[in-house]
Amino acid sequence: MKTSLAELVNVILEQMNCVEEKPFTEKAMRSRLIKEGYKRSDIDSAFKLINTHLSEKPVLSETAPPIRHLVYYESNKMQMDVRNAMTRLELMGMIEPLEREMLLERFIHSEGLADMESLDYALSYIIGTGRNVEFQQAMLSIFEGFPPTLH
Repeated sequence: MKTSLAELVNVILEQMNCVEEKPFTEKAMRSRLIKEGYKRSDIDSAFKLINTHLSEKPVLSETAPPIRHLVYYESNKMQMDVRNAMTRLELMGMIEPLEREMLLERFIHSEGLADMESLDYALSYIIGTGRNVEFQQAMLSIFEGFPPTLH
């Protein structure tokens, strides 16, 4: 990246972070930058970089996500083995919080207690279908209580 482009990106981000004043619109910011002597092509490139960066999916942290406590009725709808398996999968990063909530919702509205067979079915047909074969195998080995296999 050119030095002037990096500098321009910093200027735009500083102006976007102004708390004491009302933030500028993109059009007003462009005209202000042109008056300050920046090239139109550099301004376009800087806004393209910023907009591309802001629209990207956020990067997940390397630390384990916090596990939320189950509500009383949620914990009573699952066997202890199922809760342990779901916790292992979530701590290993195999299921995301939204997927955990999907599983919990499925178990809450089902008849009786959720057992390992119903969790296996849910993992295979709800969550596993969107993943590749290696991920499915790792998920099922963690589900069964084995440590993750590193390749």
